[in-house]
Amino acid sequence: MVSIPYLDKADLGPLADAAASWKALPAKYDALQREFEQRVINHLKGHWEGDAAEAAFVTMGKARTEYENAATEAERIAKLLLDAHGEFAASQKQLHALLDEARNDHYKVYDDGRVEDVDPRQDSPTASASPGLAEERKKKLDSLVSRLTRVLELATAADEAASSALERDANGDSQSFNTSVYTTLDSVEADQAAALMNKKGRLSDAEITKLNLLLSANKNDPEFSRDFAVKTGGENMLSKYNELMSPPAGTTLSKEQLAQLKELKANLGTTIGTATTSDDRGKPDKDVTHFQNDLLKAGQRDFNANPTESPYGLSGYQLTSSLMSEGKWDKDFLQDYGDALITAEKNGANAGQNPDAYWGYPRTLGTTNIGALDPMTGFMDALGHNPDASTEFLTSGATIDGEKVDHLDYLLKDRHWPEGPGYTGDSGNPSGYNNLGHALESATSGRSFDDDGAPVKHTAERAALMKDVVDTIGGDPGLASDSPRDALRDSLGNMTAEYMADVQGAIANEQGTIKPFGADANLDMGTLEPFIATVGRDPDAYVAITEASQANTAIWMQQVADSNPSDLNAAMENVTYPGGVVAGILSDSRDQAIFEEHSASDKDFNDAVATGDKWAGRGLGMAVGAATGTAAPIVGTIAGWAVEDIQAMVVEQVQQDTTDEAKREAATKYAEGWNAAGESSASSVREAIAHSGRQMSQKDLDVLAGSVEQAAKSGHTAGTAWNSSVNGR
Repeated sequence: MVSIPYLDKADLGPLADAAASWKALPAKYDALQREFEQRVINHLKGHWEGDAAEAAFVTMGKARTEYENAATEAERIAKLLLDAHGEFAASQKQLHALLDEARNDHYKVYDDGRVEDVDPRQDSPTASASPGLAEERKKKLDSLVSRLTRVLELATAADEAASSALERDANGDSQSFNTSVYTTLDSVEADQAAALMNKKGRLSDAEITKLNLLLSANKNDPEFSRDFAVKTGGENMLSKYNELMSPPAGTTLSKEQLAQLKELKANLGTTIGTATTSDDRGKPDKDVTHFQNDLLKAGQRDFNANPTESPYGLSGYQLTSSLMSEGKWDKDFLQDYGDALITAEKNGANAGQNPDAYWGYPRTLGTTNIGALDPMTGFMDALGHNPDASTEFLTSGATIDGEKVDHLDYLLKDRHWPEGPGYTGDSGNPSGYNNLGHALESATSGRSFDDDGAPVKHTAERAALMKDVVDTIGGDPGLASDSPRDALRDSLGNMTAEYMADVQGAIANEQGTIKPFGADANLDMGTLEPFIATVGRDPDAYVAITEASQANTAIWMQQVADSNPSDLNAAMENVTYPGGVVAGILSDSRDQAIFEEHSASDKDFNDAVATGDKWAGRGLGMAVGAATGTAAPIVGTIAGWAVEDIQAMVVEQVQQDTTDEAKREAATKYAEGWNAAGESSASSVREAIAHSGRQMSQKDLDVLAGSVEQAAKSGHTAGTAWNSSVNGR
């Protein structure tokens, strides 16, 4: 790999000069050709006849062609050198920026790529006094290492590709000049990667390393990805991938070799996904379409890397879905693939009720244990990373053998999901419902399920899907209660937090004060309350919903404080009461999870609070977006109330509501939750008034805080009472 000192100090001037010189050559060859024609060919024409003349003119005609070919080759080499210079210059610029960043932030970068934290605070009392400092520094260090590695990978891939192209024997055949010389590094690297995938037999460790380097450097490049995919072919792609992930029995792989294969899975999946989207911004590419069709067709056949050891291999669907869990994939292809996958299950797995037998034994993942036997899990994660595709798929259906199949109903209600890490490829989450949750999060939010970026305004389709999910589970709470479906709850909690303005708006629908973030989900209280009650039994969901609810209440309080309502107290009570109801439902749900369902302990809820504070900030962003009509950062007087301050307050309030209550009386527990709801709302309204610029006496402020506190407590009482009555307690 290219070293840091080499890239840092490399003089790219001579390469730029060489590119410029080659760029000037075509014009010179053209001039020589014209001079040859004028001074030799045209001069002899009409003055020389006979056999010798005919032979000479044929030879001179070939010479004229050679001038043209020489000009063409010079032009292509110039383009290649310019491309190489551009790649090297970009990598060098990125490296310089990273080295400057490291120095400015007190990190030392060694020549071998190691990065050391040399911040003097690490050895001072400041570090021990700030527990978060070490973690923050470690995250920055890891980020630097990752970005440095990426820059060196790009430079190395470009260097090796340029070297290979320039060393190519362009003049070694009877044509003298080779007019098919490479003009871009992408084409060189695509050829190199495709050659490795098309090689007969297993790749060596060095070849796998080379393939990983090429894919890692170019996996998000549409040109490279398309050329690589087309030159490899869908069926051959799956065959080689299966061969690499399924070494012969008795093969012992080191940790480093396993890590290489896992990296290859991620790089190859991202690259293929990019290939499927490479024509999204232009006219359909017939080669890309052929590749996609090839993948779909290959899903129906089996691939066996070691037929002498076992008559059974993995299906194309299992292999493709394994790769699908990475990267961005074409929306239409995912739609077609999902329909094909459901068709295969309904035709071969007792209408989707026995995927264990259909996808499982005697099939195995092999000694690497990379991938998943249930292809639906990989497909769900593909939808989870592709919001447009997930929204379209989960709001549509298909006709299979004359039967109309609703995608959401099939996945959420009809399909039996096989359990176990072998089926999901994830030992930490051995339930496929967890992957379904990822798809649902993506479909309703408009973001990848693991994306912590800016919120996306809810479209009518996404809001309607959210309502559909709430109505389905709220109407049949067992869908999210019985194991293994309870693995859905954390995702459903995130979705509820995502639509908190809709939730609180539904509770206070007669007021119309709380507005949704985009299209209104029009949630129905008859299904919303049992939905929250069921989902809130999961510790992570509990924290997400609680934080988003309190953040939402805080922002709407700020909005009221900044406006000029005729009755400030009444307006504040209106935006406070819904949050109290949510808190009441959740408090009772938490008790059910601990004491009745035994699905979680008090410690689980405390731990969730300690690690899951992202929804305080995200909830603020969406609440502000709904209040201001934009997803932009907080504006106006709300800007004076820093997100960090609100987040700290919200997290603290949640922690106060998750003390160890296991040994306390029910009345005491209820009183603590009731008081916490009131106190958090009173604190929020004081902050809102303080940052609004509104002049208010301490007496009036105390009255307002008391009024808001009582509204929150009333809501809490209503929420708790409703939840208890529904559950017969």
